[in-house]
Amino acid sequence: MATRVRDLPRVSDRGALGSLGNSTAERLDFQREIARASAPLVRGRLLHLPVVFPARPEACHEVLVSKAKSFEKSPGLRVLLHDLAGNGLFTSEGELWRRQRKLMAPLFTPASLGGYAEVMRRAAQRAAERMRPGQQVDIAAETTRIAMTVVGDALFGADTFDEADTLGSALTTALGWVNESLASPAIAAHILLLDATGDLARRTRGTLKTWLERAHHALESPFLVKGSKSRELRAAMAVLDERIQGMIEDRRREGLSRPDLLTRLLAARDADEGGSMTDKQVRDEVVTLFVAGHETTATSLAWALYLLAREPAVRERVVAEAHAFADSSLESYDPDKLELTTRVFREALRLYPPVMIFPRRTLEEVEIAGTRLPPRTIVFVSAYAQHRRADVYEAPERFEPDRFLPERDAARPKGAYLPFSAGPRSCIGMSFAMMEGPIVLATLLSRLRFEIDPALRVVEDDFATLRPKGGVPAIVWPRSYSASQLP
Repeated sequence: MATRVRDLPRVSDRGALGSLGNSTAERLDFQREIARASAPLVRGRLLHLPVVFPARPEACHEVLVSKAKSFEKSPGLRVLLHDLAGNGLFTSEGELWRRQRKLMAPLFTPASLGGYAEVMRRAAQRAAERMRPGQQVDIAAETTRIAMTVVGDALFGADTFDEADTLGSALTTALGWVNESLASPAIAAHILLLDATGDLARRTRGTLKTWLERAHHALESPFLVKGSKSRELRAAMAVLDERIQGMIEDRRREGLSRPDLLTRLLAARDADEGGSMTDKQVRDEVVTLFVAGHETTATSLAWALYLLAREPAVRERVVAEAHAFADSSLESYDPDKLELTTRVFREALRLYPPVMIFPRRTLEEVEIAGTRLPPRTIVFVSAYAQHRRADVYEAPERFEPDRFLPERDAARPKGAYLPFSAGPRSCIGMSFAMMEGPIVLATLLSRLRFEIDPALRVVEDDFATLRPKGGVPAIVWPRSYSASQLP
């Protein structure tokens, strides 16, 4: 017989906001507790709301894959990202999401993305050429510039992406506000009002129904959340809207002749219905891709270089592979040429998943791991917790790329590795990221050596992604330098 939510084992509260905690340290501590749980599901709270956390891989797989139709993205996340990402793939639901995913999926197959391999190598080469012998750099800042150059070139076809810093600054402002507002009491009240107006609108008729529908639509924008209309956020949104709309208009004037993803998005048409995207929908998808294309990859690259700096034996094996790759043609990308480097990147994604938690809400009553979840139950799937389960990953805190050797990878249970989520809502840019990460790592390491203080312990900072707090300071040297040339 199925159990109820109130019968589940309870995780400890980490502060006034509930189980998730008020700080990065509390949030990580809470997720490590989930990783130690033996039950498939545990329960906690977010403010006053009961919430459920899948603790075992099979429960995560049910939520994200086998029973995904019974769930929607968290409405709180959709509200907070409304002004930034609108109805892009990350936030949209229902028929709109299905249509957009169908339109965009052909643009993100490995075969379609192969032409961007040289873009990725060239961006890393230019970054390496800018760094001077003995220069102190922040690896996280450098990987952010590289990833922004790559996504700028791929999305907008700009060989030297003059808009990158401006757009990146605007995105950082917007993401910072989202991060600060995620667990605020105001957003909880906002969601309650959103649900209440939707429910009442479905039960009424006439003028009252019209008024409630308008109120419900208005509540999809975060105007009730404190600070959501601050001058900084409005200015950031204006920059994004103005710059992206200008690029859309340029493409239309030129007859959609450029080979970039923006042009391909504007030209995409539904094979069955024959429809294309509006400029507003293209704008929402561009912002979504720009955020995902630079923020998550840049963070993962920084962690990978930090981990390699602390493991000389692994690093030298990667450098040997990188040197062999440096002379290869990239007319068609062959991931087998960077087999070890790819495993390093995957292990960095395991230890430091850029998006730690995937929030969902039940659309209907659904049974997960033997427990009945009523409609509107909030469920948090933690990639960070799954990646640290000792019964799945031996010594889970240890950096060990050989975990991803094919035979060990195949033996891992479904739902145990979730850096890109899983199921129908998995990240559409996964193939892009899994090509970019190894190519950039190999290109940098074939040219440069990064010296990091062995005593340095970089800790996580849960911003929009799981960034290295304070960056990753290093001294950079060209690999061509001999020992006699070093100070």
